[in-house]
Formats: sequence, structure tokens, C-alpha cells
Amino acid sequence: MSDIQNLLVATDFSERAERAEKRAAMLCMGHKCNTAELMTVKELVQLEGLARLMNKSPEVANTEVTHAVLRELQVRASELSDECGVKFTCTVRFGQPAIEISARREEIFADLIVIGAHGSNFFTDIFLGNTADKLIRRCRRPLLVVKNEPAFPYRNILVPVDFSDDSRQAAQLALQIEPQAEITFLHVYDIMFASKLSYAGVSQDAIDRYRIKTRQEAFLALNKFIDDLDTPRLRIMRDVVLGHPSAIVRDYAEKMQTDLIVIGKHGRSRIEELIVGSVTRDTIHWTKCDIMVIPPLAA
Repeated sequence: MSDIQNLLVATDFSERAERAEKRAAMLCMGHKCNTAELMTVKELVQLEGLARLMNKSPEVANTEVTHAVLRELQVRASELSDECGVKFTCTVRFGQPAIEISARREEIFADLIVIGAHGSNFFTDIFLGNTADKLIRRCRRPLLVVKNEPAFPYRNILVPVDFSDDSRQAAQLALQIEPQAEITFLHVYDIMFASKLSYAGVSQDAIDRYRIKTRQEAFLALNKFIDDLDTPRLRIMRDVVLGHPSAIVRDYAEKMQTDLIVIGKHGRSRIEELIVGSVTRDTIHWTKCDIMVIPPLAA
């Protein structure tokens, strides 16, 4: 994937959206972005209701609402431009947010979409069908979901990998997002049939040797994965952990004080489960850091 140069920031003027706006401005400064756009989407049902209240036709209401919202957007865009030195353009659309945001991304060829999280329990909402969930399913470019107040650039990035092409894309973008950040590549593995070996009469020594061998193989695969990235970065950590991916990633991120998780949308079953599986929904609910989701063929 190429460097991030064109950001699309979706806002609804809420506090959570303001966090996303600030993070986008920070990324613009760090990447010396060429362009950025601030966008808001009003649902058609809102417009129809306003038209009735205003006793005006939908067309007239559309024009007046667009002008009013655009003025508000322009004020915020001017503030963001002052913060990061990048000119923010403004767009107002009517329709379903995920559809309109995704369509606008295609129109301006945005490298990254940035949106705010939904409250303190936003991951429960995200993965149960709100705008972020729909964007994750629709978008063909990376999506950054911002939960925390961006006091500083990302310092500690976690990249769960399963050695697939999709996790490789996530790793490559993670290496670009904040050049000074420490990046940890985490591979979560399991031991097939381990619980059944003792019942099959396999000795404990043999089981222990099997566990050690499996861990060693996982580390070798992770080392090769990182070596193949061919990166000169020095601040790279690596770890392999036995367990269930969703629980391990959640606990690992908290233990390491991760401020961003970068993960492929699809891949082998583990990473796919981390994004869309029911167990993962519970895990993501408790993840406190920002998350960047990389769809297939994002490069």
C-alpha cells in the first residue's frame, strides 16, 4: 500500500467525531498529506422531517439544510487546517452514512477513512450493525476507528498476524502509519489435538516436546514473516502466544498499553473471526485502543 496522502474524515459534530478529527489532523501533519476532506451525512428521514417542520418542499429544505451544515463544517475544517497546515475541503451528503461515505471515498480516492467511536461501549455497537460495521464490510480502503483523545502520535502499535496476504498488508501499513512508533507483531497459535493426546495414551514428556516444537515453529514462521517485510525499522517487537485469538489480542493490547491495533479484515479463520466472529465481538467490546481495519486488496 502507498503512503497515506489523502484522508476522508466523517463527522457528525459529536465529541467522539471531534476525537477522530483531531487524530486525522495529527496524521496529516505526520504524513505531510496533500489533501483531506471533512464530510458529514444526513439521513433522508431527517431531511423529510425537517421539510415538514419548515413547511417547505424537500428540495428547498435540502438546499437550506445543506448550506447550514456546510457553514458548520467549514468552521471546523478551518480549525483543522490551522492545526495541521493541510487544507480541508467539505462535503455534505444525504442518505445512508456507510453508503455515502464509501461512495465519497471512491470519488476522491481517499487512502484512509477516519471515523469516531460510538461512546464508551462503541465496539458493541460497531459490530452489531452501525455505520462503522457497515463501513468495515463495504470499504475497499483502510478504516481507522478512533476511540481515545489523541494527545500524541501513536507510540505503541499492535499487529496480530496469521501470515496471510491480508495480515501482510496490515503489517505494511502499520510500518507506515507512525514511523517512530514501536510495533509488536503478535501471532496467536494453538496446539491441535493437544487436549486429546493424553487420552490417547501419549506420555506427558511427548506432549511437552510437542508443545515446545509447535511454539518454535510459530516463532520461526513469525520471524520469516517479519524478515519478508524487508523493513529497516529498529523498534520492532515480536511474540507468539498460545490461546484463543480474540482473548489473547484483547489482553495483550491492555498489558502492552497499545494505542492502536492494525488488523486485516480477512485472512485465515483466526483473523476473520477476530473481525466478524461472535467471540470476537465480545473481545473488541473490551478493547480500549483505536483500531485500524485493512480490507483485502487495500494495496
